[in-house]
Amino acid sequence: MNRIVVYQSETGFTRQYAEWIGSALGCEARPIKHISAQELKQYEGVIFGGWIMGNMIMGLEKIRKEIPCNYIVFAVGISPKSDVLIREIKEQNKLGDTPFFYLEGGLCQEQLGVVKRMMLKMVKKSVLKKENKTEQDLFMARALGTSFDHSDETFIQPLVDFALSE
Repeated sequence: MNRIVVYQSETGFTRQYAEWIGSALGCEARPIKHISAQELKQYEGVIFGGWIMGNMIMGLEKIRKEIPCNYIVFAVGISPKSDVLIREIKEQNKLGDTPFFYLEGGLCQEQLGVVKRMMLKMVKKSVLKKENKTEQDLFMARALGTSFDHSDETFIQPLVDFALSE
């Protein structure tokens, strides 16, 4: 199958996963900003990856406009993988039956701009003020403000297996 991995990455974690997926599938991985809608239409299969901010997958709307169907989506976030998190991301992004895979990445404070760092500080303060913190809240309170890398090439295997079965 003629396919491509297209991604939007902020600090490199999504790019790394896209490159691993492209390598495993024997196809190219390209940033969304370096591919046109016309080029995308030449592929039988598109795998799109974006990073998560507030459970929204960055870049997904652009892909939806350019190829309205027949794509696989992966999202890279800082939170540990859980069924609740996956359900929330799918619902918030209106993924319906679209094949979706969540991959845990990391956070690189040094590569974030001032505005995003300030936003994360505000989120952390808000989480710390909550009375009945969930496991997700506790993780965010510990993680925000630090840099870490939880990415792992083995996390791509379910996506790769799914893509190869199509």
